[in-house]
Amino acid sequence: MSRSNNLYSGRIGRFARWAAVLAGVVALGLIWIDQSDFPVAYRFVVFAVLAPPVGCLTFTLIHRMTGGQWAIGLRPFLLAGVSFLPWIWLFALPIPFLPLLFGRRPPLQHSVAHGYESLPMVVVRMWIYGAVFFALRRAVARDAGRDSLPAQNRRPWVGPAGMIVLVFTLTLLADDWIASLDPGWHSTGFAFVWITGQAVAGLSLAILGGLAEGEHPTPEGSVGQPLGIDWGNLLLASLLSWCYVSFAQFLIIWAGNLPAETMWFTRRMDGPWFLALPLLTVFGFLVPFLLLLSRRCKASTGGLALVAGMLLLSQVLFTAWLILPSAGHLSPTGWLLVFALLVAGGGSFADRFWAMARDLRRPLP
Repeated sequence: MSRSNNLYSGRIGRFARWAAVLAGVVALGLIWIDQSDFPVAYRFVVFAVLAPPVGCLTFTLIHRMTGGQWAIGLRPFLLAGVSFLPWIWLFALPIPFLPLLFGRRPPLQHSVAHGYESLPMVVVRMWIYGAVFFALRRAVARDAGRDSLPAQNRRPWVGPAGMIVLVFTLTLLADDWIASLDPGWHSTGFAFVWITGQAVAGLSLAILGGLAEGEHPTPEGSVGQPLGIDWGNLLLASLLSWCYVSFAQFLIIWAGNLPAETMWFTRRMDGPWFLALPLLTVFGFLVPFLLLLSRRCKASTGGLALVAGMLLLSQVLFTAWLILPSAGHLSPTGWLLVFALLVAGGGSFADRFWAMARDLRRPLP
């Protein structure tokens, strides 16, 4: 890594740190003015920041199963995301109790439900999810130096077994923490839509991190193909998977035309949210899709950075579209609080993520 690139990434970290501090101060002032929208705003920010680390873990486990040259240059950034995943999840622990303390519109039915959906059961599963994240983080880190030859890892079972555990865990987690925001609504495909969105966010962050730290998409890997082509193709495959399952869920529910199911979409087409779908369609799919069809774009640092940046921001908007409409119409103070908390949480994560990635960045053995 050149000195200029190191200084550039260092400036990114300092900017993110100070932005997080200032946004945190603003958020505290806004909470003091109006606390009612804090629970849903906090929930959204936690899951928006959680998305890239979940995606990093997904692709780390995929590479443990399949290998491939595409991890060259991205490895330290994937591992950095994995290392922060369980710690970010700890910030989710207060979420079930926040509506009882601050909100005028509790978004969860767990406080009045019984059995599986009751608050005590949700809390128990919440700790189980955290234990799974810590266990997967430890399992992945133990053989971190052998990513170039996954078959020679001391624990070759980590990839397939970890992927099975992760998908099962995220399926339950998505139902507990996001789908349950709309009582009475359920979709068997929702968890997969959410999981594929996390994968897009994680890969986008790893690519942005690699490019910012001086990795170039033009050098050829072990199979004689530029690394950027592999990164772009993998990003395109992830994007198409997310778009396919998202549209399939929408088409099936809309064709069924059952009020108990369609109300989830109609609520997310009301008010300012009617702009979210066009923005996601254009900047979260259409423009990145067309750019990723170009080999020249995938072999360009600027082209890949543009696509990865658009997709990462689009997934933040998608997470907001999933969570925030469940609270009804936010007040102007609530919208400011959402933005301030997002900058504070995202800036703090970016600062620590870059520092961890620089520590992990070393040549593959």
